[in-house]
Order: sequence, then C-alpha cells, then structure tokens
Amino acid sequence: MKLFSNPNAKLKSRHGQYQIAVLGNIVAVSAAGTASREAIERYNKDMMEVVSQFQEKKWAFLGYLHGPAILTRQAELELQKSIEWRAERGMAIGALITGDTTIEAMVQEQFERIYKKTDIRLGMFSDEESAIIWLEGQGFSAEVI
Repeated sequence: MKLFSNPNAKLKSRHGQYQIAVLGNIVAVSAAGTASREAIERYNKDMMEVVSQFQEKKWAFLGYLHGPAILTRQAELELQKSIEWRAERGMAIGALITGDTTIEAMVQEQFERIYKKTDIRLGMFSDEESAIIWLEGQGFSAEVI
C-alpha cells in the first residue's frame, strides 16, 4: 500500500479494522474483516471529519480491502447512506482494490450493489497501481497539491 507509506500522506484515523489516509485529492481507506453496523457507524464518523477538509471540492475514494471484507446487511445499508452523504460533499468517483480479499467475487458483488444505488462510478481493481492509474485518468491525483 504505497499511499499509506508515503510520508506526505496524512493518516487521519487508525482503528483495528481500518485506517484512513489523505494524499492529494484522494481519500484512501484500508479495511479488513467483516464489518458490523457499529463498525461502519464509527467509520462514518471518521470519514465525516476527513471529508470536511475538502470543502465540497471534488475528491476520489480509494479502498483497499483485505481478508473476507464483507459487510453485514445492516452495515451495507449504513455504508450506502455514508456514500450518499459523501457524494453530496464532493466524492466524485470510487476505486476498490479487492485482490487481497478471500472471497473476491462476493465482495465485488456487494460493493457494486452499494455503489449502483448511489450513482457514484466505481472501478474494481486487483492491484493498487491499476487503481491509481485509473483515478489519475479521471483527473484525481495522490500528489500533494
């Protein structure tokens, strides 16, 4: 995870199941394990703080998923609300790296379903480099602005 090891990245939150970092106009999240509604609620609060720094300017989301990385039904609904809220505050696009998940097809299906309901374009990738190249092609950058 090159973005998280970049010394210019601002690590915004680090809980047991996830970490959030910001670099340029990309918000990156590394998450592992099955997420409950409570875990997503805590994550949503952290994301609200992070997103506020963009002051409604356009930004991209980059998610690194590890292990089972599946959501309970209640967590899925909470995440969908969070993505809708983020979209209203400048989130323009999302990219997910699912190559390190243990049930990749199921994880991809779940996140495609969530994003489809939010009208946010989502790219799925097996590696970080491909995801970052795609985001750069959409006008977003992990370079410090």
